[in-house]
Amino acid sequence: MNRKPTNTHRLEREVIGRFPELRALVVGDVMLDVYEFCRTGDSKPIDSEQAGKRAYKAQETIKALGGAGNVAANLASLDVHTTLVGVTGDDEHYFKVRELADGLSIRLGLIRDADRPTTTKARLYLDDNYLLRRDTESTDLVDDRISAALVKEVLRALPETDVVILSDYDKGVFAAESAGQIIRECRLHEIPVVVDFKPGNREAFAGADIIAPNAAEAAELIGGFSLDRLESDCRRLHDALGCRNTVVTLGEHGLCGCGTGGFFHVPGHRVEPVDRVGCGDTVRAGLGIGAALGLSLREAGELANDAATVIVQKPATSVLSRQELHDFVSSKEELWSASV
Repeated sequence: MNRKPTNTHRLEREVIGRFPELRALVVGDVMLDVYEFCRTGDSKPIDSEQAGKRAYKAQETIKALGGAGNVAANLASLDVHTTLVGVTGDDEHYFKVRELADGLSIRLGLIRDADRPTTTKARLYLDDNYLLRRDTESTDLVDDRISAALVKEVLRALPETDVVILSDYDKGVFAAESAGQIIRECRLHEIPVVVDFKPGNREAFAGADIIAPNAAEAAELIGGFSLDRLESDCRRLHDALGCRNTVVTLGEHGLCGCGTGGFFHVPGHRVEPVDRVGCGDTVRAGLGIGAALGLSLREAGELANDAATVIVQKPATSVLSRQELHDFVSSKEELWSASV
């Protein structure tokens, strides 16, 4: 009887117990995610301001850390000691970002830039139907003064860091020079670097330990990415990126990767998705944890895949606890044991 799956599950449970030992630094585009929920039953009479239109009373408003902030929130909720470095506007949303981070015991190194707003994504739902998203943002590259301040905050945090995650949403935080300097400094300190970037910024992150795009981004990077050619396309992408290891998230099909340990594919779990927002951030958090603990790329991928499976069953921008992840891994072991 092959006991390898059970051994894998036991390794994951042992790894989960070590999360509080870790210190992670997340650097990148910090956002504020806003969700407004309305109900048809709460509609007012026809709006006098616009003939034929109705106004709805907001039933619930949820605000959460998004972008790099969501990566940090997931790490912190998993009991990893987490520092978040990024750029916000000099506005009221900065204070909400700070309040949310403080609630999760995330250490902050935020630089306020009066020339840009805090990136905010406001989503409107009616009876749980997603109607629209309104973005407030600047995608202009930060100036040299802000970029230098960002790097300074990173360098200050590195001596107490086990892994660095660079989260690029193409909002202007990463210049090629600053990203390259951060990666070089991490190599000098032997700190692994996990990167999620937008395809147009690929040149800035060469030399990272793990680069983790999604399938659509992978397709843009190499002109197509297919489940039917998973290994060959993954290897082609890896060769194009110039990093040590590559992981591609595949949605319901799990994730795949290649690098120093060859190619692997971790299938997705059969669950009913509730909301896919933020799943990629959770994957990068999981990969970062795996890198910090010295796991193989496949082991880190399995951990990240499990964490994302828990998240996809939650609404809006959510986080998961260490206990939730432990319970999910234990349930996998029980299901496998019952099937053999």
